[in-house]
Amino acid sequence: MFSGTIINDSDIKELITCSKTFRTAPSKPMRVNKNISTRFSVYGEKDTLEFQIFITHSERMPQDFSLGLMYDNMLLYRCNGFHGTTKAGFYSAKHHAYPHAHMLSVDDIKNARGRDPSTIIDLTGKYVDERTAISFFCEECGIIGYERYFPVNQLRFDV
Repeated sequence: MFSGTIINDSDIKELITCSKTFRTAPSKPMRVNKNISTRFSVYGEKDTLEFQIFITHSERMPQDFSLGLMYDNMLLYRCNGFHGTTKAGFYSAKHHAYPHAHMLSVDDIKNARGRDPSTIIDLTGKYVDERTAISFFCEECGIIGYERYFPVNQLRFDV
């Protein structure tokens, strides 16, 4: 059970993975600066912890998406799609060429990077688009009942 203060990386992992539930339905997606964005809250540990979720994708490039879990104004976990280029051209960061996540660490907090986690996790093969990323993200983050608001039709292969 989370003590209320982030002391080590285990506390961060616990916040990411603890069971979370909806109180209300997520808001409808809105257009914000050429992006489509949805924001909502979920609650953990008998409603004593409030987390903010964002789901955003580029209107121009749907494979450029981001899903984030925030707590106490810190970005705990963020899953991204492919976003290897910007208006300025190609990034030198190779991880932008494949699905990946950023996870907060205690070092990030100490170095004032609470909204910009530095740990990169390769998620190649975990999801292929925003819809399957939502399912992956919600499972990783312990969000119960997400299927009600974000149905994912899985491909089925009958042998």
